[in-house]
Amino acid sequence: MVFVRVWPGSRLVYNRWGIPEPKPAFKHSISPRRLDLVLMPLVGFDEAGHRIGMGKGFYDRSFAFRRNKRHRPALVGLAHECQQVAGGITPSVWDVSLDALATPRRFQALDSRR
Repeated sequence: MVFVRVWPGSRLVYNRWGIPEPKPAFKHSISPRRLDLVLMPLVGFDEAGHRIGMGKGFYDRSFAFRRNKRHRPALVGLAHECQQVAGGITPSVWDVSLDALATPRRFQALDSRR
């Protein structure tokens, strides 16, 4: 995953999943460590900040430096209430937890004791 600057009028191209994204321009790439906030899609979540994604590990690899310490960027999961996993999620050793969750009903900081 590559993070790049986007300005109004930036040219977007459709990726293999049909999602418009900035045309890759590595000269404009930004290190994940320099980001302040990342809004992360998810399939499921729990109240401890664990997240289930689509299974490719893009976010976990990009933000692996955050596994043992809390650094920027703030990682906010975007979800619907129905995506909450009853009973919680057992994380894998490579999983990176969320700092907060945003749904249409709430914004909530998640368990910081991780």
